[in-house]
Amino acid sequence: MDSDYEDLGRPQDAEASRRLGVAIAEAHLAHSPEDARAWYMGTNGLVALGERERGLEWAERAASIDSGDAMLLYNIACIYALAGEPDLAFDRLERAYDAGFRVKGWLERDSHLDSLRGTPRFEALLRKL
Repeated sequence: MDSDYEDLGRPQDAEASRRLGVAIAEAHLAHSPEDARAWYMGTNGLVALGERERGLEWAERAASIDSGDAMLLYNIACIYALAGEPDLAFDRLERAYDAGFRVKGWLERDSHLDSLRGTPRFEALLRKL
């Protein structure tokens, strides 16, 4: 939802949404620290709020809990792309593919992956899909 606010030209609402999402993830993780989805859902908000290192730590925590989940790997790839880590993003995208991710349309349209578009690795991944 926070990116929806950005798309609508409402950056203050996007920031508020991100802060709320991180707070919800933190509260949930206090009781369920092995919930990989909560770790990676909070990661996006942290990176977008400028808490890059903390966000990347959360991403790695999520991956350590469930390293074979295709959707988790895809979402972590998006975080790495947003954080300016293309090699790590491609590593996670390729691992997501190996784990069964096959949604070509997401790769073609997901704005989180814009920094990867047009590169040989991205084009090769699209061809595989």
